[in-house]
Amino acid sequence: MKNYLKLFISAAAVSAMCMGITAFAEFSDMPDGDMGRALQNAVDAGLIEGVSETSIAPYDNITRAQMATIITRAFCAQENSDQTFDDVAPTAWYSDAVSKAVEMGAFEGDESNNFNPENNITFQETYTVLSRVFGFEPYEIKYSDGTRLWLGDCEESVLDVFPDRDQIADWAVDGAKYIVGNGGWAGIDGMLKPADYITRGEFAVLMDSIVTTYIDEPGTYSSLPDGLTMVRCGGVTIDGLKTDHNLIITYGVDESGCQVVNSTVNGVTLVLGGVDKTPALETDSEGVTEYKPDESYISLAGDFYDVRVMTPFVYLDASGANMAYYYGADNSRLSYMFFG
Repeated sequence: MKNYLKLFISAAAVSAMCMGITAFAEFSDMPDGDMGRALQNAVDAGLIEGVSETSIAPYDNITRAQMATIITRAFCAQENSDQTFDDVAPTAWYSDAVSKAVEMGAFEGDESNNFNPENNITFQETYTVLSRVFGFEPYEIKYSDGTRLWLGDCEESVLDVFPDRDQIADWAVDGAKYIVGNGGWAGIDGMLKPADYITRGEFAVLMDSIVTTYIDEPGTYSSLPDGLTMVRCGGVTIDGLKTDHNLIITYGVDESGCQVVNSTVNGVTLVLGGVDKTPALETDSEGVTEYKPDESYISLAGDFYDVRVMTPFVYLDASGANMAYYYGADNSRLSYMFFG
């Protein structure tokens, strides 16, 4: 039985920093047991709202539009995509969330340029979305001698313990294996339920299995548990984190920054926030002129296995970091560091 102890650092503060979500509500249909605890955690974290003042609707299916809304809340997404869809009206309640979810790489449209916002979302679609946004997907490293490494890859055999493993669609196998192999997902009663629609309660259980700590309040944190941590505001210092899981510095981290010191992160350190909004125009030695960040709001000091800066115009200060691997987005910048 999973222990559903969850650490929330001033979880109600996410309402002011992200989407204005109402939390700490009481619902007459809140289920007992693991699902009830996970749903309450999702409400406290600002991920899920009630469908009314008294109902959380735990067994209702989640649509693609609703999933986009939840994901953008969780990561405090801010930037909109230029892409539009034929079936997403600009006036639809979910239009902004869909646009942000596409920009952060969580979703894609179909071959007919439709998002299908009202379609219920399946477990296997959910696995694909979450593996993208949580940094569970691998990336390819090419060496000068021609060899290649998929950093963070895992074998499909991690799915073999599930009796319904063969029900996964071919396109969804990667997402499922990354959620299991890199995210630690053990399924619902030992089942992946790939083609089933995921309910609000089941999604809460899935999220609860992935995220251990949400940080929503500025300050210094020196006693964080081993588990996936999401930093969702600026002005945060993490001191002495030791984890085999991922650390995610979300889009909610602004110019007030985030420092991670005296820490060892053996999972992925995923940097999404801390963008320099006033980069300087620079010309390199080959005469190429482009904007580059000249102010750093994110700094790392300690040992980090896999650091990925996924957002442009982030200046990562890694002068005190020992890294095994680093990936940087276009127009990002990295200070001097040591590679392990």
